[in-house]
Amino acid sequence: MTILHHSRDTQKDLEKVRRFSNIVEKKLSQLDDEKKIEKLTYEELQDFNKILQFADYLLCKYEERKAVHSLLKDFVDIVNNSSYSLGDLNDQIDELVMSAEDHTKNIKELQGNVSDNFVLNETRKRLQEPEEVDSKKNGSINLTKSSIPVYT
Repeated sequence: MTILHHSRDTQKDLEKVRRFSNIVEKKLSQLDDEKKIEKLTYEELQDFNKILQFADYLLCKYEERKAVHSLLKDFVDIVNNSSYSLGDLNDQIDELVMSAEDHTKNIKELQGNVSDNFVLNETRKRLQEPEEVDSKKNGSINLTKSSIPVYT
């Protein structure tokens, strides 16, 4: 086993490894997959099978996570859209409440104006009409009008 020393240029070694890896990949790609597998020993086949099972496990695991991620993303989108809709609805309700308060204020002002005008009109009528003497207040009895009808 070769030990890398700090004085060595690791960048050159990395480039060399990548170059060899590319050469090996080219040669392997030229061979048929079945021929490659037939040339493996029993132990190599077991190792290769374990690697394939692990790769399958990882791919399935992260594929499920993709599905969960997709579902959670959809759920978050639904919640966000609902909150925006509720925010818009709340704004519309606030506008309606302010409008109703404004109209209620106008109605109260009109009611006050009508009441004031009615009181003023009643006062004016009283001032313009001559005062009638109330017989009950003065204590006099009016004998000119009969309160009981007389039948003859």
